[in-house]
Amino acid sequence: MASAHPFPAPGPFAVLRRMAAARSRATLWALLALAGWALLSLAGCASGHAALTLPEGITVHTFRREYANVFVVAQGDRFFMVDAGYEADAPQLAQDLRREGFDPAQLRAIILTHGHADHAGGAGYFRRHFGIPVVAGAPDVRLLERGSPDPLCPTSNRARDRLEADQAERFTPMAPDRALSGEVALQDLVGLPGRVVPMPGHTEGSLVVVVPGAAFVGDQFRGAIVGRSAELHFYMCDLEGNRRDVQRLLTAVAPQAHTFFPGHFGPIARAAVVERFGTP
Repeated sequence: MASAHPFPAPGPFAVLRRMAAARSRATLWALLALAGWALLSLAGCASGHAALTLPEGITVHTFRREYANVFVVAQGDRFFMVDAGYEADAPQLAQDLRREGFDPAQLRAIILTHGHADHAGGAGYFRRHFGIPVVAGAPDVRLLERGSPDPLCPTSNRARDRLEADQAERFTPMAPDRALSGEVALQDLVGLPGRVVPMPGHTEGSLVVVVPGAAFVGDQFRGAIVGRSAELHFYMCDLEGNRRDVQRLLTAVAPQAHTFFPGHFGPIARAAVVERFGTP
């Protein structure tokens, strides 16, 4: 089985190039952290691709752009996408998929873990250009139709430093093709084994996608900026509720998952999630 941390550490000159080309939404702390990775040669990068093999012949391809993860989950000739990244990155993401042998027009669906710009912004592009159906949690439909987030609750000084920029993120409004209000078998949506489970917390309509051996958790938690730990997400309004949700994820929703794919950084081994959030 492939490594749970397939992204290589960026070299110092690559980091400097990324810093010079960074978008205005990249905050100073992120740039400094990225420079730190180069100096310490630790895992983590702003953009790239990696693949990880799971049980039952499932492969997860992670496409990372602007620190946001998009996942193509494939089994044989069937594949779907979890999240769609930023709207501005969608044309390049489509090219990235083609480069790895995936025709964007053949995606079974895009399942959005929640309705924020860094996860849902690119979905409209794939629907307009390729006719791909978009699936989201019913309570997040209003975020998608508005193209903007509800008020964010920062969890740290670092989050407070970037709050203004993140709160201002916008994308072209859209309505999903299917809005989920309860658990749904993944087989019924895309023809692969697994399930989609509502887990409100980061947003009211957040979803978790579970497949054999893994779970895609959106922003229930994040990977570490430096290192391989599981970390509290930058924005969460109910911290104790989030801890309970992650514990339920570990024990009831995805008890067989050994790898967790967050929306930012990662992937994360099960032991690291248990260490950070505990078990009931």
